[in-house]
Amino acid sequence: EGVTGLWRGVVPNITRNSVINATELATYDQVKQMLLATKVVDDNAYCHVLSGLGAGLCAVVVGSPVDVVKSRVMGDSQNLYRGTLDCFVKTLRTDGVLAFYKGFMPNFTRLGSWNVIMFLMLEQVKRAIAD
Repeated sequence: EGVTGLWRGVVPNITRNSVINATELATYDQVKQMLLATKVVDDNAYCHVLSGLGAGLCAVVVGSPVDVVKSRVMGDSQNLYRGTLDCFVKTLRTDGVLAFYKGFMPNFTRLGSWNVIMFLMLEQVKRAIAD
């Protein structure tokens, strides 16, 4: 594969990271504000855990299709795909929409727990700095 083989899948990998990170950051505050508006929880660790899980869920729902395409392009040693869009179209045609959500639960377990830890720590650091 040569040196260029080291860069196979870099575009879908950057796309995946961008989509997932943008979704996490955008939805965490939205979920948190929604929870606080309903007055079901106060602005405490429980609220941050729920908001982190919500952000993780949204990130997996939005990011799974990109993640599947990224994995297929990066693992394509037989040159089945000409690129990201080609992989997306071929996956949709041959395997259907649900193919984009293979591994959903393990992915949510990973991203959900990551978001809980990340945002819980962020909120604690923000409070420590404010005090």
